[in-house]
Parts: sequence; structure tokens; C-alpha cells
Amino acid sequence: MLKKFLAFGLLLCGLNFILNNNNASLNLNAAVHKLVKIFALIILILINNNFAYAHGTGWRVSDFKALSLEFAYSDGELMSYCEAKIYSPSDNKIAFQTMRTDELGRAAFTPNQTGEWRVIVNDNQGHRAEAKINIENLDNNNLNLNSQAPALSLSQGIYIRALLGVSLLFNIAAIILLKRRGK
Repeated sequence: MLKKFLAFGLLLCGLNFILNNNNASLNLNAAVHKLVKIFALIILILINNNFAYAHGTGWRVSDFKALSLEFAYSDGELMSYCEAKIYSPSDNKIAFQTMRTDELGRAAFTPNQTGEWRVIVNDNQGHRAEAKINIENLDNNNLNLNSQAPALSLSQGIYIRALLGVSLLFNIAAIILLKRRGK
């Protein structure tokens, strides 16, 4: 790339030297000199326009397997759009990856080494979930895990609500009984 750019620069310098030479055989007026220079520059740019870019970008579908985790509150509500930080086994202070969970409370990443990975999801309202995943093997892009995630029970929320309702009824009954006793 640099060689092409230098070759184009040398070609322009040579063309400029020829056009500015006062030989009788190349005696052209100034307007024609400018037009030839501009035309030569346009031709050079059209031949290879890659030198105008600092660098390009691209994408491809990765062959590596990603690890996807789902996060939810104890009542079953999904932890949607919460801050997620992923820490590699080699660095517990600086996050390997930061993101937000998606609409369905999922955070995904592609581990690049074996060991215990930590995924911390925080809603910045006092709720925080931490998952520890032990990656044992990365052979053939297959993730061998040695971690058991707790079951994410969405029916758990019904039991908690029922328990809170019964507790509320007992508290109301206790307040009524205490007031009657005081009279």
C-alpha cells in the first residue's frame, strides 16, 4: 500500500517536472498544464483509490462458540437492559467485556481461555447477580463447562407473592388484635 502511494507520488512529481520544463517541444500554456495535472491525479485516484483510506472494516460470522447466560429477578421478571461486565480468569479488575443484557435478560460472550469466568449483571437499583462459569476446555470451538447454574424458575415469583400476601394478612391481623387489647 505504501509502495503504491510512493509510486503515485513519484509519478506526479515527474509529470510536474515535465510540464514545468521550458523546452520548446513542451511549450504549453498554463491552463493546459493545470488540466493535465488534474486529469493525471484523477486517473491515479481511479486506478487505486485504496490509498485514500486509513483502514477498512469488515465482518464475518465467527466459528467460535459463544456462551449465553440468562438473568432474572427472583420473581421471574427478566433483567432486561442491565449493565453486564465479564471478567476473565486472568484479570479480576478490568472487565474483558462490558455490555447490556438484551430484552430477554441475556448476556453472551466468547471465552478465549480456560478457567473461571465471572459475569456480573447490575441494574443500578440495588439488584446484582453474579455467575461464575468454569471453562475447562476450548478444543474444536466446543465449550466444556464445569459449572452448574442454579435453575432459573419463573414460577418462583408466584410462591414469593403468595408468601408476601399471607404475611401481610398476618401483620394486619396482629395490628388489629394489638389495638383491641389496648382499649
